[in-house]
Amino acid sequence: MAMAENKIKFGKWEASALIITLIITQLILGFPRLMVETAGTAGWIVVLYVTILALLAFFIIEKLYSSFKGKDLLDISERIGGSILRILVGIIFLAYFIFIISIVLRSFAENMKVITLQQSPISYVTMFFIIGMIAGAYAGIEALVRFCAIVMPIILAGLLLIFIAVSPHFNFENIFPILGTGPIDIFGKGFLRVSVFSAISLLFFITPFIKTHKSFRTVGYVSIGVSAAFFFVGTFAYLLVYPFPIGVEGFLPVYQLSRLVEYGRFFQRIESVFVLIWAASALIYLSSVFYFIVYVFKKTFKLEYYKPLILPFAILIFNISLIPPNLVTAVELESKYIRTYVWIISFVIPIVILVTAKYFKRGTNKEEKKNA
Repeated sequence: MAMAENKIKFGKWEASALIITLIITQLILGFPRLMVETAGTAGWIVVLYVTILALLAFFIIEKLYSSFKGKDLLDISERIGGSILRILVGIIFLAYFIFIISIVLRSFAENMKVITLQQSPISYVTMFFIIGMIAGAYAGIEALVRFCAIVMPIILAGLLLIFIAVSPHFNFENIFPILGTGPIDIFGKGFLRVSVFSAISLLFFITPFIKTHKSFRTVGYVSIGVSAAFFFVGTFAYLLVYPFPIGVEGFLPVYQLSRLVEYGRFFQRIESVFVLIWAASALIYLSSVFYFIVYVFKKTFKLEYYKPLILPFAILIFNISLIPPNLVTAVELESKYIRTYVWIISFVIPIVILVTAKYFKRGTNKEEKKNA
């Protein structure tokens, strides 16, 4: 299995498609509402602000990563702290991945129940997504990224279509006052929203599959840039249609926008297009993150195979996802806790590990010269 994984290689396009899809999923779940909740009518400014922060953080990581071509975060952790640090870092990211996928799974299932399956039990709806996750994990990383490369442009095109189609409902007075609820909310509370780019952390685990540092750099910048553009357009469109504070109360903002689209007698009910986009994004997100859970666990504990882990982890995630009593609790857990503090895991921990590894490498080189 390890030999087969070492032979897997995919290009910048496939890797970018995967990371973009993982990040952009938040736009479908409720990103515009989160931005409006953060700074009111200045929600679109928060998008620009956190994009700059994410690019700056990735710039630092990318420069540090240049010394560790083809190595993922677990390889680098083992280099500076042996098996103990590798296991510690692996457990931290595993806990993060499991917690976030459980909450997102519950959110997707609850949203699907509200939109199309009102009479179905939540466990029944969740099981459909679990089956998709299991199938994706068995298919493997190569199949997932190839599928993303095909579906991602369709998802982005569908989202863009919705944003353009609601333009007749735009009211530019909705973005005033420009600074919304104030600079403190924009730059203070807004700082914590850099977590919206937390899915970029998965790039630090697919490094062995994309091989070169140039590919790593390109994938990172393209993923953040494209995702930020859609975040901005989506938030701006949502604000122009739903004024603050009405926008804070919105359920599935993009879905609400899609319900407004109506051109003549033959171009109505476009929310059905949204449901297809939403379902495709959900399956890709859940399957990809689930694959990385079993992959990271396998690599953390130096196991030979990952497929025997799929069913146990699927059962674990299924049960954790049912812990929140309702959708409101699940959304609150995601927006107030996960999306507020997860930037520490996604950006700070990798930077600390890479800085330490670079210093350790330099020290090792000096010792080798002395011994010589």
